[in-house]
Amino acid sequence: MKKLVQAVKTSLPALAEAMETLRANMVVFRYQLHHISRGKYKLGQYLDAAKPTLAEYLAVVQKIKNAVKERKSLLTEKREISFWNIPKAKELNAKIAELTEDIEELKSEKSVLLDHLNCTDDAGISVVKKDIAAAEAGLSKLEQQKKKYSEELEATLSEYAVLKEQSAGFDSTELYAQRMELRSVKTADASHRIQSAYGEKYDPLVMFDSKRDVTELLHKENESRACKQRLKQQKQRKQLPKQREKRNHERQER
Repeated sequence: MKKLVQAVKTSLPALAEAMETLRANMVVFRYQLHHISRGKYKLGQYLDAAKPTLAEYLAVVQKIKNAVKERKSLLTEKREISFWNIPKAKELNAKIAELTEDIEELKSEKSVLLDHLNCTDDAGISVVKKDIAAAEAGLSKLEQQKKKYSEELEATLSEYAVLKEQSAGFDSTELYAQRMELRSVKTADASHRIQSAYGEKYDPLVMFDSKRDVTELLHKENESRACKQRLKQQKQRKQLPKQREKRNHERQER
């Protein structure tokens, strides 16, 4: 960074080259952040649907196990009661019939949940669990990447701001002309880098959005810089009368 700043202090071509290089890097970072956002959205959509459904499936499976266990206990109890204890037998038969019906309803509910999870049977649940774990790990990785590229974008913007301040010492029209000559080459290089990294997943529309984002970012940065400059000038103007008054007071004392 120090070498770059030193170089552009005495060279307009170097300044134009540096500013367009940083601008192209910003486009790459914005593309990466767009791609990450897409990935997060897809993984989030999957997890939002799969996790509650899996939890519901597991709850239903547990209910079935409990009902089957209770029904088995009642059947055992029925076999052990006296043949002549008809009232107790009727009571147990009613409970067994009710549990049998509940089990069938729970099995139907389980089949629907399996279908929602794209499973043909219970064996497919192990795959669903692995997919959810992989999606959660992928989401965590994307969060880390988002943080990384966001920080790199901010750092690049800061470097750009330094060069922008230095550009005040050069002819703005000539600087703009040289930057425009470089822009198509730098943008093409950024596009090539992105296509090499993403291959078939490269999206020209996302590239368009990324270039637009950078234009907006730099426009806001320019506005912010101009605003700070105006505030600085206003502060200096307010201090000017005080400074004059101080000088006049010093003259009177002499």
